[in-house]
Amino acid sequence: MKRTPEEERIFRALAQIETPEADLSAALRRTEEPRRIRPVRPLAAAAVLCALLTIGAAAVGFSGAWWYFVPSLPQNAVQTVGASQTSGDYTLTVEEAVVDDSNFMLLLALTRADGEPIDPEASLTTNSMDLEITVDGHYFGRATDYQLSPDGKTIYICYENTGALTETSILGKPITLTADGVAVRLFDDDGNIRIQCDTPISLSALAEWGTPDFSAVPLVEHVEEIIQTAANGGATLPLFTVEGVPLLTLRGAALTSEGLALVTQDASYVSGDLAYTRSSCEAIIDTRTGARYLCRSGHGAALEDGTWAFLEVFDDCPFTLEDLPYLEVEVSYTVDRILSDQPFSLTFTVENSSGWKLPLDSALELDGLTLHPLELRLSALDLQVYFQDEAEAAFSLYRDGTAPVLHLANGTDITTTWHGGRHLDSALPMVSFQTIDADSQRLFIDPAQVVSITFGNLEIPVEH
Repeated sequence: MKRTPEEERIFRALAQIETPEADLSAALRRTEEPRRIRPVRPLAAAAVLCALLTIGAAAVGFSGAWWYFVPSLPQNAVQTVGASQTSGDYTLTVEEAVVDDSNFMLLLALTRADGEPIDPEASLTTNSMDLEITVDGHYFGRATDYQLSPDGKTIYICYENTGALTETSILGKPITLTADGVAVRLFDDDGNIRIQCDTPISLSALAEWGTPDFSAVPLVEHVEEIIQTAANGGATLPLFTVEGVPLLTLRGAALTSEGLALVTQDASYVSGDLAYTRSSCEAIIDTRTGARYLCRSGHGAALEDGTWAFLEVFDDCPFTLEDLPYLEVEVSYTVDRILSDQPFSLTFTVENSSGWKLPLDSALELDGLTLHPLELRLSALDLQVYFQDEAEAAFSLYRDGTAPVLHLANGTDITTTWHGGRHLDSALPMVSFQTIDADSQRLFIDPAQVVSITFGNLEIPVEH
């Protein structure tokens, strides 16, 4: 799927951020991180028994594969989808779903069409392949997790949406899943997704083309001018090539308010079953001292010919024009091994919500602030509260720390934690909470078991 220049700029900027591994619940409010497919994990005996007893239930369907991702998921929240497509050598199936008005979680299954074992690292979300879902034409963000089946023939994918840019109801609407194909994301020997080139490239040639000085002006406000001026110097130094094709080209350099910055253009390239997707500067090296200055951000803008270039900025980079003969740049790239370039496209609908709505008519009193909740929505996925107040006031719940407590029919109390706020179009501000267990891990509950909710000063009875 092609990215616009602005989307690519954001993608590259996010790619510079190193974040620790986290589970599915922790990933819901951030861009998805590259991850390896996990090896087979044995299910607990009780989970296996429960899965075997419920896997054939036609009304709600409940695949035992859910236990890999969300072992607390209530069975009655799951509904069968069964949409499937074979494209090339692979079959993608949307097996089941958990949905409410505005959220969904899907269980996908990827298999080989010939029934043979699948490459355990096969993925729909790599450097060169993407997976996305639109609902009634609106794009939804995602968090995904992968799991190989015990027989090695299926890769299960848990796909959970992370919100849309519009207030969109899911129920009864066409949900379209598209995937570019199947690939394996390749890593270096140390497990890094960005593979470093063996030989740094000297920057001495830049002295011939000149280096404009923008150190007296704020970088961010002058990105386009800096990039275009630096590129107009005429530099075209290949930094990384494959089979003679330049995949990263140095177009110039500039002195900026944040130090020496390089202007680069990158390109993608396919060689056999290898897809080279992104390349960029990793660090500048001072050959006199051996010091490395890591690239920390990239700012994009169009050149005068309409092509896109990036201004790559380095940490604490103190160099001037006179230093160029002593500087080298390290380059890194990402590459996939393509298993299939045949795309998938499946459209389906879901009709049943796993939750319910409850109107509210009492004020919520915080310390020095009164809020006016209008509606509470609870599903197996989360709890949402809609307010008649301004978004800033509603979102003050995060600072205040007030969160609902759910009381179940068996006497158990379930706490919740802030999950985020949303205020889109002309819709009312909404605050979302997720249920958690005693260890602060995400918990999926059966809304039918909730008999009352405490929310600050509010005691809210629930009738089913």
